[in-house]
Amino acid sequence: MDLSQLEAFLAVSEILNFTRAAEYLHISQSAVTARIKTLEQTTGKALFTRDKRNVSLTPAGLAFLPYAQRMLRLFEESKITLAEEMENYIVLSGPGSVWHYRYLEHILSFRQAHPRVAVKFLSYIDSSYMIRDLLLDGVVQIAIKHEPPDHPKITGVPLFEDEMLLVSARPQETVIDRTDFFHPDYCHLAWDYPFPEWFSSIVGAGYVPPLQTDHSTIMLSILLRGSNFGFLPRYIAQPYLDRQELFELRCAFRPPAMKAYALYLTENRGQVHVQLGLQMLGIQPLVE
Repeated sequence: MDLSQLEAFLAVSEILNFTRAAEYLHISQSAVTARIKTLEQTTGKALFTRDKRNVSLTPAGLAFLPYAQRMLRLFEESKITLAEEMENYIVLSGPGSVWHYRYLEHILSFRQAHPRVAVKFLSYIDSSYMIRDLLLDGVVQIAIKHEPPDHPKITGVPLFEDEMLLVSARPQETVIDRTDFFHPDYCHLAWDYPFPEWFSSIVGAGYVPPLQTDHSTIMLSILLRGSNFGFLPRYIAQPYLDRQELFELRCAFRPPAMKAYALYLTENRGQVHVQLGLQMLGIQPLVE
């Protein structure tokens, strides 16, 4: 199979129409049909069922879809290594809050010191997908995760440990207890492990937050605007605490610390992009 066959397969699988897929790819419908037919001959399976009106993926097509996506992604990432103007490249993934509030200055300083090293960092990626597909496939060299590694091929290096704080733009003398998490002013973000399990043990199963977001910057903006209160890691909250734009609230329950690890494929330990990536995150070069 070649790249054009994968592109045709992915276009049809998303659009579910051969004519519109051909328009999207700027080729003829007959070319799309020929590429799909060749791909089906190569895999030995029918990938689509089709009639005059409908196109759908067969069970074999559904099974092949994630592999096709990964193969195309690997090809796109491999083009970075062919860029003559760059000596090396680093691709990292991790939570957006970590990049934005903890390591953004590290990345920008690293780029100034290493102008011929390309850096790409991905954010807001499901952690299981990040490890299962991106790290193990070699698309990502280093992944930041809040859980220690649990895969035999992956090594984890501790990055940092930080405490979770309950904060608000309005100071408050009373202690926050369980009932306050049901108050309309509470804003919730399900921070990474181990926060969700800890919080669930307090409020119980079936809890529905009065206000909830999945974006750390939106969460911070909400807390800075008025009477809402919620949890933030200290690395996000501290500058606003220093300026008294946020205030730490006393809580009847002590949140668990948030830990972060830099993960990489153990077999790639000595490779230059892993060493450079760890250096960018403030970790001393690994010694073989």
